[in-house]
Amino acid sequence: MQPPQSEEETEMKRNQDKCIGSHIGAAIGDAMGGPVESSHYKRIKRDCGEITGLVPYDETYMLRERLEREGGPFFPGYALHGEQGSITDDTFCRKDMANFVIEHPGDRTPEMLANWLLENAELDTQWPQIMLPVLERIRNGEVEAATAGETAKQGGGIGWWFPFGIVHAGNPEAAAEEARRLSAIWKAPLERDFVAAVVAGIAEALKDDATWQSVRDAMLTQCGPLARKLLERAIRIAGAATDTWDLAERLYSEVLISETAHIWEITPDDPPTAHDAPLPPVHPPLDDSDVSYTTYFFAEQIPLAMAAFVYAKGEVSAIPVCVNLGRDCDTTGTLVGALVGALHGESALPTEWVEAVCEANKAEIDLRDQAERLATAG
Repeated sequence: MQPPQSEEETEMKRNQDKCIGSHIGAAIGDAMGGPVESSHYKRIKRDCGEITGLVPYDETYMLRERLEREGGPFFPGYALHGEQGSITDDTFCRKDMANFVIEHPGDRTPEMLANWLLENAELDTQWPQIMLPVLERIRNGEVEAATAGETAKQGGGIGWWFPFGIVHAGNPEAAAEEARRLSAIWKAPLERDFVAAVVAGIAEALKDDATWQSVRDAMLTQCGPLARKLLERAIRIAGAATDTWDLAERLYSEVLISETAHIWEITPDDPPTAHDAPLPPVHPPLDDSDVSYTTYFFAEQIPLAMAAFVYAKGEVSAIPVCVNLGRDCDTTGTLVGALVGALHGESALPTEWVEAVCEANKAEIDLRDQAERLATAG
């Protein structure tokens, strides 16, 4: 008979379960949203039905333009593989950030991060049009690492920063401070506020006594004026929704950012970059669409994820709720997965989801091993 565990051993095991849950939960949300990424919620409702778990990358779920893309749809930056559980760039790039954190315990600086990414990250196939030019300007001495993001194209990559929430488990303020400081290599003030809010939410969720309300509040605490307004609007909408599709309709009527903004170039359609800018004007949604209908800006992505998390009261069901909202739902799904995985632990995630995601992507990432190493990094 095994001796009973001490309180310290029980707490350590629970903390590890929550850290692993956050890292794997994020991958689950990414993989669940990948097949229907860039879809209008009405296309999902009409052609796919309500998604309640992992689905394959096939003609039932994917946009036709994705299926007909030259070379096929399965390439880094969209999906690594075709089978159910395959992750996209949101998780693939996060492994680089996780490795940076693991290899650099203690003080980390924007310069250290920029140099490490240039030397080690697989950015040539993952958002190179945005990230590489910024890093190269830093390397060439054209901009300071601590302010490079102020003139960079915004949008994309919220999932890359999650490891900073895990290594600051239980300390949302420290997580937010470091992520806000390091994300300045790429992000302007508004998006730095969102990065800080997200990692603060993960760090709060990793507390043993965390609740979905405390996670929500930790995120709001780290927001500047505009980010807070955007999230509070999403929370209000979530509180009024009666079901997933009603939630989607309400969100589309109030929170969408223009999908016409170019993904790589700064345009007048981009959201503001200042942390205290006025609320962007409401962007009228299309009634329906059978083609790509999405945007890549945090000003839309983080509110959509927050709404799904609050609507489902932080339960695991928040992941498929978020995916059914469409738009950039692998990104929003990965955020919700990180929050609910941290809040409830791997033990609360459906075993079939965990096994599928760990197995489908094992050639590129050992998710469990990386999560265990993150849990002990600092």
